[in-house]
Amino acid sequence: MATILVVDDHELTRKTINRRLSRHGHVVLEAASGVTGLHLLEENEVDLILMDFMMKTMNGMQTFERMRAIRPEVPCAMLTAYAHAGLIKQFIEEGGIDFMVKPIGEDFEERIDQILEKARNRT
Repeated sequence: MATILVVDDHELTRKTINRRLSRHGHVVLEAASGVTGLHLLEENEVDLILMDFMMKTMNGMQTFERMRAIRPEVPCAMLTAYAHAGLIKQFIEEGGIDFMVKPIGEDFEERIDQILEKARNRT
């Protein structure tokens, strides 16, 4: 079981991810903005961050950079419908652990388990 912080400004996406990961045995914290995500990261032990890229006020890369400054040891995976090669490359080069394209598929829980295993092997 892992504690996963989901940062996405789309409520239905957050609720869907929460439901699926909770059924899979994980604890899910939801943040509707990068600012809320930063507060939750500061206040909770988190094993993985799932971050949307396209968010109002502060996008996923901006939020990721601030989160890395606070807790660089916490792995972060980007989850977005707006993937392009430059964004993926930048995110991975700056320390992101993985990149997934929305909508989430049937193998989502398995993919999260793989990301968590990859994070454990990094340390």
